[in-house]
This record gives sequence, structure tokens and C-alpha cells, in this order.
Amino acid sequence: MNVERIASFVLAALSLVAVVYHMLAAHVMLQDFIPLLNTHLTFCLVLIFLNGFIKEKGIKRFWCLALLLLSLVAVGYVQLFWKELQMRAFFNTKLDLVMGALLILIVLEGTRRTFGLVMPLIVSVVVIYPFIGHILPEPFFTRSLSLSKTIANLSVGLQGAGIYGMFLSASIYYVFLFVVFGALLQATGGTKFFESLARLIAGRLQGGPALVSVVSSGLFGSLSGSTITNVALTGSFTIPLMKSAGYKPEHAGAVESAASNGGGILPPVMGVGAFLMAGMTDIPYIKICAMAIIPAIVYYLTVGTYVYLRAGQLKIPRQSSEGIDKRELLLESSKFFVPLMIIIILLVSGYTVMFTAFWAVVSSITVALLRKKTRPSLKQFIEGFTKGAVNGGGVGLMTACIALLGSTFTMTGLGVKLSYSVDVWSGGYLLAALGIIWAVSVVVGMGGIGFAAYLVVSMFAVPALVKVGVPFAQAHFFIYFACLFSGVTPPIAIAAVVAAKIAGGNYLKTAIESGKTAAAGLLLPLMLAFIPIIMLQPVDPLSEIIKLAAFMICLLILQVAFVGYYVRDCNLMERIIAVVSALLLLIFIIVSKYLLLILGVGLFILITFSQWRKKKHDTLAPA
Repeated sequence: MNVERIASFVLAALSLVAVVYHMLAAHVMLQDFIPLLNTHLTFCLVLIFLNGFIKEKGIKRFWCLALLLLSLVAVGYVQLFWKELQMRAFFNTKLDLVMGALLILIVLEGTRRTFGLVMPLIVSVVVIYPFIGHILPEPFFTRSLSLSKTIANLSVGLQGAGIYGMFLSASIYYVFLFVVFGALLQATGGTKFFESLARLIAGRLQGGPALVSVVSSGLFGSLSGSTITNVALTGSFTIPLMKSAGYKPEHAGAVESAASNGGGILPPVMGVGAFLMAGMTDIPYIKICAMAIIPAIVYYLTVGTYVYLRAGQLKIPRQSSEGIDKRELLLESSKFFVPLMIIIILLVSGYTVMFTAFWAVVSSITVALLRKKTRPSLKQFIEGFTKGAVNGGGVGLMTACIALLGSTFTMTGLGVKLSYSVDVWSGGYLLAALGIIWAVSVVVGMGGIGFAAYLVVSMFAVPALVKVGVPFAQAHFFIYFACLFSGVTPPIAIAAVVAAKIAGGNYLKTAIESGKTAAAGLLLPLMLAFIPIIMLQPVDPLSEIIKLAAFMICLLILQVAFVGYYVRDCNLMERIIAVVSALLLLIFIIVSKYLLLILGVGLFILITFSQWRKKKHDTLAPA
């Protein structure tokens, strides 16, 4: 038996132990709070570095092994002496500080291995701030902090801040088991069900192959928690399907990246975003899902509109849904809908997210075992548990990494200073503040980890938004949406990178096309502030319903302008008029001047009339 096989066996065994531990923790108080967090962190570190050991070769493999051993030393020290560490917080021994510094470095490296360099680099720069803040001008001046106090605050102080703070607790209580649930669903055939369902729903419509991508990628994206993973998994079958139907590589890649990216706002799971937001805000998870329903519908209707119009332009024929066994599809649907109903019923009944996740996992396993014909093998279950535990461990390390940044914000007052700076730079104007924070959210989210960017930006941006009049819940959603949709915002559009590679298309063209396809996602953050009814938080219902209708027309007319097709091909003047119409409607939503609404809708009617007249002329013209 070679080393890789032994390591793979150990990884699978540890993954099962980690899942069992977290499932027991949902019912029984296994440990005190700090040891519980430390055990969770131990699983995260060991799983990530052991997985790295299996994947790497040569000297990198031994580096992973060294990191794994160092991790065990550091977390073992905390596990043995956590009471003493709490008692001597900020008066730590040299050995305490060495172990604390080691923990910080290991968490940063583990996050880098899982999610790349961007977030650890941002965190590292911010962590250095306490040592250079005394030489910076206002508003960023801060008194210099000692190395020992900084290390204690970030790790071994154990005072509810740093690594052992609320972010890591959100990982264990809100995220880990649901990530396992998503991986199990995939391992037991959930993605095949999504594909068949999407073909049945969208197959007979214009642009059917691309609509299959929209439906299947959206459903799977809600569970996967990672846009890039979603593009890689569902894109492997949806992108070739779209290309074979007649879509250009750039169009196919754009549709897949936009559809996958939107999974993060699609209830009931919303990737891991809903769970983290619930942990951050104390807003009940079920309420967060309810507030996300209309934005999700608006977004996917817009993506579907792009697909429909592009199919008409390219004259892509409708696709038959023949070959789908509807009885088999109905029987297989239980794998998804039974756990889903259990999740909804338990959350509505007031049970905790962790308790609900326990029963989601149990029900997923139980339902998968019921039918002998499609019963997964033991190997498939083990692969599901292993993938889920490793992915959950990666999210755990990311939350611990961001906790370093959060504690620095608190310790130095940087969060308050940044919030104050946004207020100063915006002059107290709502639109200016929204624009600044949107830009910051997109830049921070360009690394491709929307939930991580949300955690970072929300620390200082929520107070700034609340100060200019945005309600607390809308402020969090504004930041979350802006960070999430940075994944399809040109010029970076990290989701388009993966999609373009699968499609064999030009990256920059795919990125630009993905921005067009996901236009609703780029505009939705702004609309959350001006149309509260979108989040079921109406202030002036009648006015907001009118604005919501105007927004839907705006999105439709934008897609007409982007694609260059409505009921037939548009000429340049029609596309220009479409852009002007969309801009008038957007400005109306912001300033509430009904003349702008009349002008915008009037231009929309003008284009519609022009298109139908030309369509009628084409129909009546002799062949």
C-alpha cells in the first residue's frame, strides 16, 4: 500500500470522524465553548493539510506534512491550557506567544491553500496596521500596539476575539454540516436530478440548452457555496450542450458563469452566505431566505431573458425533452425535495441551524438508501463525506482568517475610521456612499470568494450605510450582493475565467458577456436601498411596486440593448434608444420623478412597436 493510498484512507476516516463529531455537537454539549471551537479548528487544519499532502508532490508534500504537525502542536497547546490562557490573557508567557504566532501563520497558510492568495494577503496587510498606524495621517492614525498584545488579541487571548471568536463559531454552528449536506447531495446523484429537471422545464423553450444551464446551475449553486466549483461541475455538461446547440463559446461561458454565480442568492440554501449572515446579524435564517426570494427571481428571470433573446438572434431551435423518464425523475426528486422540506419545516419551527443541518444530512442519507436501483455505493458515500468535510474545513479556515482582520479592526479602531471615512468621502449622500461601498465590495470580492469579501466589508461598511439611512438588513444584503456578483464583474470576473477555459472561448469577451448576462446582479444592490419591497420590507408599498415594475422593464430593455435582438434584430438607433430608456427608468427609481418613468416607458413602447411592425413586415413580405 503506497503513501497516497494510506493518506487517502486516513483523510476519509478523519472526515467521517469530523462529520460525526459535528452531528453529535448539534444535540449534545460535547465540550466547553473554547475547546469546541479548538476541536473544530483542529479538524479544519488537519483535513486541509492532509488533503494537500495527498495532492502535492516532492518537497511540497513534506511541507504539507510539516504544517500538519505544527498545527497539531499549536491547537494541542490551546486544548491543554485553554483555562490558563484565559486567566493570563494579555499577560502571556513567551511560549504562549510563540504558539499564538504559529496559529496565526498556519491559519493564513491554510486559507491560502484553499482559496488562494488574495484574502490572506489582505488580512496580512491589515494585521500589520497596529505596528505602522502611529506614522500614518488621520483618519488612519492609531497608537502603536505591542507585538505581545497583538498576538494575544488575535489568537491565544481567548477573549471572544481573534481566531477563537464569533467568525469561527459561525463556521461550526451555521456552515460545516450544510457544506457536508451539499457534498452528499452531489455524491448521491442530486446533480443528475437537477440536469433532468432543467431539461424537462426548459428544454422545449427557445434557448432550451442554455435555459437548462440556468436552471441546473442555479439549483446546484444554491447548495455548492462556491461559484468556481459550480462552474467547473455543471459547466462540464452545460457548456458543451450550449455550444452544440449553436451558442458561441463566449455566450455559453457567460451564461454558465452568470447562472452559477447567482446560486449564492437563491434560497433555501444560498451557498453559505445565508448561514454566515444569520450568524453575523442575528436575523433568523428563514427570514434571510424569505428576503432573498424576490431578488433571486428577478436575477434568474434576467439571465433567462438574455438566453431567450440570444437564442432568437442565433436562431437556435427548441430542444425536445424526449428521453426523460418522468416517473424516474419523480422518484429521484425525493433525494432533493425530502431534505429540502425537512430544512424548511425545522427552520420555520424555530430549531437551530445546526440541528436542522443534522437532520438534512440524516434525511439525505436515508432517502438515498431507499431505492435499490439508484442506491449509492459505500464508496460514493465516503467520497461525499470526505469532500464535504474538506470543503467545510476550508470555509472554517477562511472564517478564522477573516477573524484576524475583524479583531484588528476592533483593536485599533480601524473599522470605525473606515466607516467614518466613507461618511466623509460621500458627504453624507446616500447614492455616493452606496457607490463607494459597491466599488470596495467588488474589489475585495474579485478574489472569487463572495462570502469572505462580505464578512470583511460588512465590518466597516454596515455602520456607514446605516448612518446614511439604509436599514440594517438591507445594508448587509447590499454588501453581500455586491461582493458576490464581483465574480461576474469585468474586467476580472473570476467565474468567467473557468467558464472560458471550459468553453474554449476568449476570456475577456466571456467576462464582458457575463457582465451583460448578470446585469440584474450588478444593479440589484442599488435597488435594495431604493426599492425595499424587493426584500419584503416595504416603506411605501404602492410607490415601490411601481419602481419594481420599472426595474423589471429596465432589465428587459437592457438585455435588448446588450444582445441587439428583441422580436427581431435591432438596428443601432434602437439599441441606443433602449439604453436611454433603461437609464431614464434607473434614474426614476432613485429620484422618484414620474416624468422620467413616463419617458422611459414611452421609449420602451416605441421600440416594441417598431420591432413588431418590422416583424409583421418580414412575415408579409414575399419569399
